[in-house]
Amino acid sequence: MKLLIIDANMELASPSMKGVVRSLPALRSKGIEIEVWCWTCDENLPVTVRKLPRIGDIRLIGGFVFGWLVFWKAWWLFKVKKQPRPDVIYSIAWYLRDCDICHVHFSPFDWENRQRILGIHSVRDLAERLVNLCGLHRARRCLRHTPARQLICVSQAVADDMRAENPRLPLEVLPNSYDPRRFHLGVRDQFRAETRRQLGYDERHHVFIFVSAGHYRRKGFFLAVEALGRLIVGHPEVRFLVVGGHPARLVALQAELGQQQDWITFTGMVPDVERYLAAADAFLFPSYSEAFALVEVEAAACGLPLFLTPHHGSEMILEDRINGRSIPFDAGQIASVLAEFIEGHWQLQRPSLKHAIDSDTYAERFTNLILARARHRVPA
Repeated sequence: MKLLIIDANMELASPSMKGVVRSLPALRSKGIEIEVWCWTCDENLPVTVRKLPRIGDIRLIGGFVFGWLVFWKAWWLFKVKKQPRPDVIYSIAWYLRDCDICHVHFSPFDWENRQRILGIHSVRDLAERLVNLCGLHRARRCLRHTPARQLICVSQAVADDMRAENPRLPLEVLPNSYDPRRFHLGVRDQFRAETRRQLGYDERHHVFIFVSAGHYRRKGFFLAVEALGRLIVGHPEVRFLVVGGHPARLVALQAELGQQQDWITFTGMVPDVERYLAAADAFLFPSYSEAFALVEVEAAACGLPLFLTPHHGSEMILEDRINGRSIPFDAGQIASVLAEFIEGHWQLQRPSLKHAIDSDTYAERFTNLILARARHRVPA
């Protein structure tokens, strides 16, 4: 049996592909031959890699360019040269409409709704809005015309959006997984004291952590800053630990914030985010639009209370007042909820991962989905 996997970044560093990359050994153990079409990938993967040509730094429209390259490569190989089509083609949405399994890691429909509410305040906002509108059009065409016999979604909320567009597509929810070897309750004992010392925190400080490599507006970074800015007036011991982000983007981010805030610490990109989660007292993520943010799972696995807005995917991990609190899209109300936590009026009841799964469970479920689709594939 041959499996073709299509995604631009076949790397553990890619949140959407972590589970798939970790599933490769399980797939190979079932005798599955795997080929990958990508731009970048980790070294020594047990697969045949076909890298597509890359043209400069095209972040905003990269998905469209990669999808265009995939379309023409598939057309040339399977239509013109008449090469045998793989038994199963697995594509991250929406790279190849003519696939067997389409895996959806983000809902452009949800982000479009949020963008309308947030409005356009900069050239960057306008560019993101236009790009998402194009993505929305592409998603609708794919969902309505794909011959795929399986749609995989990372959360129930994303599945609901996809079902609204095409209720006939067979749909499976496969939640994001985490690595239990790195993210577990023991990390606080391992790393908390030393990491806090390195960051300049002592036990008086209440540290809220925010983790993101970018997309700060969508992920609610400025809402978090506003909320904590209000909270710190009455609680000067509050600190905000911002993990992730490339240097140039962080410089621009700090410029947008204006005057230097000594209660905010930016770490930039780090290879060991679990150490920083261990140093924090709670995870604050007031995102406007997600699918199922992996960092929420990792924070919960480390035993941090979660403070999450009702974005897509939060229903998969948050048990309100058990492992965290649901917070509204309002800085003043967020500050009030966080104050309850700081003042001891609400505390974590018990750690919980709800519907999240570990990497081994993910590999088993993903492998079974691939094998099931191979058995029931209808020739195109």
